[in-house]
Amino acid sequence: MKKYTQILADYLSGLRYEDIPPEVVERAKVLTLHTIGAGISACRTNAGQKAISMAKTLGSGSLNATLLGDGASVSITNATMANGALCDMLNWEDCSWTGHPSAGAVPAGLAMAEAHHKSGQDYLTALIGGYDVYQRISSAVQPSPERFLKGWGLFSWQIFAPAMVSGKLLDLDPVKTNQLIGAAALMTPVATDHINKSFTDFYHYQHGLTAKSGIECAMITQNGFYTLMDALETCGGYYIGVSDQCDWDWLDRNLGKEFLIMETLIKHWPVNMWVQVPVDMIDLLVRENGLRADDIDLIEVSPFLPARGEDIPKEGFDSILRAQFNIPYCVAMYLKGPKPGGAWLDGQYMTDPVILEMASHIHSTGPLHSLRDCFVKFQQRGYPEYTMKLTTKDGHTFETSMRFPKGHPKNPYTLEESAELFRGAAGDILGHDKTEALIDLIFNRLEQVKDLSILKDYVAP
Repeated sequence: MKKYTQILADYLSGLRYEDIPPEVVERAKVLTLHTIGAGISACRTNAGQKAISMAKTLGSGSLNATLLGDGASVSITNATMANGALCDMLNWEDCSWTGHPSAGAVPAGLAMAEAHHKSGQDYLTALIGGYDVYQRISSAVQPSPERFLKGWGLFSWQIFAPAMVSGKLLDLDPVKTNQLIGAAALMTPVATDHINKSFTDFYHYQHGLTAKSGIECAMITQNGFYTLMDALETCGGYYIGVSDQCDWDWLDRNLGKEFLIMETLIKHWPVNMWVQVPVDMIDLLVRENGLRADDIDLIEVSPFLPARGEDIPKEGFDSILRAQFNIPYCVAMYLKGPKPGGAWLDGQYMTDPVILEMASHIHSTGPLHSLRDCFVKFQQRGYPEYTMKLTTKDGHTFETSMRFPKGHPKNPYTLEESAELFRGAAGDILGHDKTEALIDLIFNRLEQVKDLSILKDYVAP
């Protein structure tokens, strides 16, 4: 059997900026700016403020980094914890074939680059290579349908994203990178379905805690320890803890030739991945036909994805996560709520009678698809096709269908579209000048930056 752990370790340790095609570098920039924007926008949520407060309480250290949208300098691990939680809080970052790696990879990479005075090229190389290793490990260990129902490990393999990016920025050699894969494997949470069925907002904090753990694993590995080699294969392999099968071919197919960051969906709206198309469709129908929310009598959507129901709780939603997954609520927020951003998941709207009443006009008309089936289709470079039929109070109907939402690899953002989305997400917090300066830094000057400690001057008002 191949030594896959060492193959991946050799690849990541040896990856150079010069090895990466320009279009891959551009995608990494778009992903970076978008993730920062999602994190900054989340600063206004109650949950986001709690993450920031926790990081400040835990304090600074000898290596420090900046809190997104706030500007305080705290220890590198505390900054990564808070920023990781912020970047996932609105469910607005990325969605890869297996989860949300950017919520760990980008905050960890930026914090490490800032604290260790790394260059823009160092950061981009680490992000792209670390993302690739994460995606290969997590794709290899996807469970069978039977095991999936007992708990999907999205939050279990998430740690490989921040750990691998951090290890690359610490210049770990191939042996230590092998050990880092083992350290990350040992620190993965147990896969359980309770986190999904409970709709707990702890899920968002878990992304921050996992990002922090990934950095800590890299720092411990840098300091040195013995053994812990070949963790993907030895003693049954990492997959035994999170799955019931392993597709070993995923680990090295087209390694170094196919960069999996290119297969990432970057979300258009601050909602769950499978709600992106319904909100894209209502946006299209409203804009093209000059419709107003008060004109609408009924909206029918097919299918509903994932199969989490369409019920609108009488008293509203008790968690951010539950609202993010609910198509009627998210479409109603587009129609009756403020502009997309942190306010969409604010408690006042999740229990607002006006929003809930609007949501009651939105129903499913087709099958409910399972979460696993959706991800299998996504892994095959597809996406479920949706239809929407809108009926006005005076009896007019408008219909549309859509498969690939804006931000999907088959419908990607241009740099200008990405910049405009960032302006909407973070502009009212950063202010115009800072917003434009950060866009310019990421898109036009990042490769020339020799010391990313300058980030502290860009990511907060």
